[in-house]
Amino acid sequence: MGQIIKLDFSLYNRKDDLYQQKLIRIRDETEDYLRNVSNAEKDELAVALAAGRYASMKLAQLTGKESTKKFFNECIKTTLHQKFLN
Repeated sequence: MGQIIKLDFSLYNRKDDLYQQKLIRIRDETEDYLRNVSNAEKDELAVALAAGRYASMKLAQLTGKESTKKFFNECIKTTLHQKFLN
């Protein structure tokens, strides 16, 4: 996917570059893993639903409902923007 969504980490005191690098690394590794599972299972929808469910529930617990909605809306905008660039 290649982009990281900009979030406000002020509640977690996580604004440093090392943390952003960590987020990028984890994002890339997780996306690779999910892509591999999708290919092995031949079921992108099932993997996307499982990942989305985990992400939405965990983010809502960690950052709250509104922040979670904002995050997912930004992800959708990024996806649509990339679609039009291709």
